Amino acid sequence: MNKELDIAALESVSFAKNYNSYVYGLILQNIKSHEIMDFGAGYGSFSGYLKDIGKKVVTVEVNEHAIKKLNQLNLVNFKNLKDLPEKYGTIVSLNVLEHIDDDLGTLKELLNYLKSDGRIILYLPSSKLIWSELDELVNHKRRYSRKLIKELSRNSDLKIDKIFSVDFVGWLTVLVSKVLRINLDFNKNRIIFYDRTSSSPFT
Repeated sequence: MNKELDIAALESVSFAKNYNSYVYGLILQNIKSHEIMDFGAGYGSFSGYLKDIGKKVVTVEVNEHAIKKLNQLNLVNFKNLKDLPEKYGTIVSLNVLEHIDDDLGTLKELLNYLKSDGRIILYLPSSKLIWSELDELVNHKRRYSRKLIKELSRNSDLKIDKIFSVDFVGWLTVLVSKVLRINLDFNKNRIIFYDRTSSSPFT
């Protein structure tokens, strides 16, 4: 992956304050444990949010630029899953699995660090219909349909509790841009404008 684009993608997430607030609240409703592992934590926006509300959080991140941000937030980070000291009641992974060649293998590996009554929460880009040049620029391997998620579940022995979609406005924006052949990028001002003006909630 182009490192500059990787960093741009990480930074773009931090600009969308309203979007993040809604998504984080939605995910929090599905977290039942105190101990949480954030796999592919990026700049630590969500991990920092969890830490601030009193959760015990560890992160797993390999991007050196992102790790510096995690250190600034005083978050405990591991570069390798094998170094984790314990199992966790909740594992969250936001916008990560789509970058990994072997998503099934990664999911199976994550299960080794999940308590028997634990829960894995995944936040993934949906719909192959809106696959665009932007996906390729940030090295997405795939977008996830409900069918694909169910296949991952069957092959990894994970039981699906629920699947739901968010940000219809964003999905429609990308679809229209694709149809009109408008190139999207990680423009800070555009992201902030969208975040402030799109309808809420993002469903």
